[in-house]
Amino acid sequence: MIRKRSTCYECDANCAIDVTLNEDGRAMAVDAPKDCPRGQAQLERLYHPDRLLYPLKRSGPRGAGRFERIGWEQALNEVAAGLRQARERHGAPAVGFFAGYTKEARPQLQRLAHAFGSPNYLTESGCCFSATMVAEKVTFGDKIKTTSTVESPKTRCVLVWSTNAAGSIPPFDGHPLNRRKAGRRMIVVDPRRTESAELADIHLQIRPGTDGALALGFHHLMFENGWQDQAFLDQWAHGLPAFLNYIQGFPPARVARICGIPEADLRRAAELFATASPAQIALSPTATVQHSNGFQNHRALILLAAVTGNIDREGGNRFYNDKVLPKPIELFDHCLKELPPRIGDETFPVWTRYWPAAQSMLMADCLLEDRPQPLRALLAMGINTAMWPNSKRMERALGTLDFFAAGDFFHNPATLQADIVLPAAMSLERPALIAYPGCAYQGEIRYRHQAMAPRGEARPDAEIFLELGQRLGMGEQFWHGDLEASWAEMASGLPAAIRHAAYTNPDGVTVYAPRIEEMVEEGYLDADRLYRLHGFRTASGKVEFASEALIAAGHDGLPTYREPAESPLASPELARDYPLVLTSGGRQKLFTHSQQHNCPSLLAQDPHPRAQLHPRDAAARGIHQGDPVWVSSPRGRVRFRADITERIKPGVVHCFHGWNEANINELTDDRNLDPISGFPPFKSLLCQVEKTEET
Repeated sequence: MIRKRSTCYECDANCAIDVTLNEDGRAMAVDAPKDCPRGQAQLERLYHPDRLLYPLKRSGPRGAGRFERIGWEQALNEVAAGLRQARERHGAPAVGFFAGYTKEARPQLQRLAHAFGSPNYLTESGCCFSATMVAEKVTFGDKIKTTSTVESPKTRCVLVWSTNAAGSIPPFDGHPLNRRKAGRRMIVVDPRRTESAELADIHLQIRPGTDGALALGFHHLMFENGWQDQAFLDQWAHGLPAFLNYIQGFPPARVARICGIPEADLRRAAELFATASPAQIALSPTATVQHSNGFQNHRALILLAAVTGNIDREGGNRFYNDKVLPKPIELFDHCLKELPPRIGDETFPVWTRYWPAAQSMLMADCLLEDRPQPLRALLAMGINTAMWPNSKRMERALGTLDFFAAGDFFHNPATLQADIVLPAAMSLERPALIAYPGCAYQGEIRYRHQAMAPRGEARPDAEIFLELGQRLGMGEQFWHGDLEASWAEMASGLPAAIRHAAYTNPDGVTVYAPRIEEMVEEGYLDADRLYRLHGFRTASGKVEFASEALIAAGHDGLPTYREPAESPLASPELARDYPLVLTSGGRQKLFTHSQQHNCPSLLAQDPHPRAQLHPRDAAARGIHQGDPVWVSSPRGRVRFRADITERIKPGVVHCFHGWNEANINELTDDRNLDPISGFPPFKSLLCQVEKTEET
């Protein structure tokens, strides 16, 4: 037996693992973190009988699932020909390049897109994480989400806002947020009574989509009672008078009615957060921004850290700082300087200004309606239509492409629309240079060497893109197909000692942000409050309660609150037919989105797609635990199993996501995108639930 050190990629936390191989090179065991069922089950995916192992060519109608096996030479030649033909007929921008999971090969795919002449490199970040980052950039000039769940011994109060470490943040049950701690109080904002909520001193069980109103209610109470850090605000607040005027419209009685919470709990929570300093807001990457007004809602809540003087302070919300980074190979500068606008530049310019990709949530519009740009061909890795709102529409849209090639581990509704399907190597079967973000000042870089040969004829995604670059006449730009050379090019941007350690130490090397040294050189003995050096990296140099970037783009500069586009208050006529509020996407440590749903050991623990509803709502509909039910919205209906629980707020239905056979995103709204980020409202819609006798 041979034991090798590697990293897991069942999510993107890159946890260190040990892999045991037999003399034939077969992986026999993985020593993954004990509290991570995904990591423990990864060999089930690696050796799953349904895994794609050979290139395939469609032999029947799109979506029919009929393919024939072909060789790699034919597959790569046909993909290159399909992309080239689309460019000749429609122009390079009409060819899209999409990256979902896994994320490691994104630099090579983006390079291929831009070298090919297309600005339209797209990713799953069109609905994940990026909106929180952009909201934080236009407000503070820096990111805080990336560091918001890192424990500090100085934190006296943590405001956990729609995240739940037990289901989403390794090491799950062992995460610091998942235990009580002496001297630290906890407030949880969540429509579900999660494991985190069970630990809370105060649980604000809000109606989904009302996060912005709740945050503005906090602000109202903090200024009304003089709990703000006025000295900080006098020096560092931009647009504060207009903000103070705006929050007068959010007194606690009104906010309690909007959010559906007791006014007394709102008052207690605001006082606790404002007076138990230092206090930290623990944030989800997506829960606050996947609403029709999510961008501004997120701004309202992160400004709580500024009002209380807890921004970039130990125990509060720290800025994320770039560390020593690999050399960029994506050719994004070429895209900005030489190529036409990206999809989304026309409609979401604030988002595209800060995010180096096109807005993927517009792809169905591009395919079906030629707006804001036409798409005629697509090369994708890790694409699944379950990621898109109104997923069936996206599925139909993929069926209209002149040419579509997709790489993946397994078939899904998207790959069934493809002309060519390419088998992708899994993480143990491919090398990668990994730069893990870490915390405020400290990160990690490692080179994960290939642990075993790929099964069948699977190949690393990045290698496929380099091979296509060669066939498209750009061999020199794509290292003549040498995958290790592409990673070496990225690693060449690292200092020699760090590069050597990253390649030779399987556990990687720790790297630090240069801004630490800058603070020391300026005579500061702590690493707090970087703004003391250069101010905030915003247009005004201050915290922007009224954002200059948003105003310039024609949006409200203040973090204004608007009801969800579909809600009992905003659309009462719709609510007559769909009287329940629908939210989705609560995380589970068993699954990463649609991944792992074919692992027997994990399905044994949670075998059915579940719709959680309150006993009161179930009784009114004659629904019992485990009953098959239809969950319906104006987009259609999907069958789930009823999970009747007092953990969900009355009047709210929560559906777990990622099930291809019961895809909640077939019911979500693709029309009322957030006007700033383009994010869909996955988490605040309207629905109805009805019992069905169908099996």
